[in-house]
Amino acid sequence: MDSSELRKVFQMFDKNGDGQITMKELGESLKNLGIYITDDELAATMDKIDANGDGCVDVEEFGRLYRSIVDDEGAAGEKSDEDEEMREAFNVFDQNGDGYIAVDELRTVLSSLGLKQGRTAEDCRKMISKVDADGDGRVDFKEFKQMMRGGGFSAIGR
Repeated sequence: MDSSELRKVFQMFDKNGDGQITMKELGESLKNLGIYITDDELAATMDKIDANGDGCVDVEEFGRLYRSIVDDEGAAGEKSDEDEEMREAFNVFDQNGDGYIAVDELRTVLSSLGLKQGRTAEDCRKMISKVDADGDGRVDFKEFKQMMRGGGFSAIGR
């Protein structure tokens, strides 16, 4: 994901456009994605992301978080954290919990994020076909991880 795409994703979370994501904005954005977490979990997530401790997430902190999720480097402990974070991201897309991301699930999530890519089922089919190594028309977790390391759905949606 290049910096302009990262900024676009950041702006979807930064509801008031002030250049910072507050805990409230993060919570509302997660709910819009169908992710419901407790206030304590939200606070812990915010603490983890907020590197400078100012109570908000700026675009640089957001970028570091994204890179930490997709970075293939790191120690064994970091790898398990990475896999856990990657699994959480996968679960956002795998809305029915069957272990696969199907066309309709991809379209729903991309639409809820306000992204232009994936507005039609055909767009989503094309995006999936670019990472669908086994040709079953769906994305499994292994394919998802590989795709995220390559820049995510937005990188293949061009």
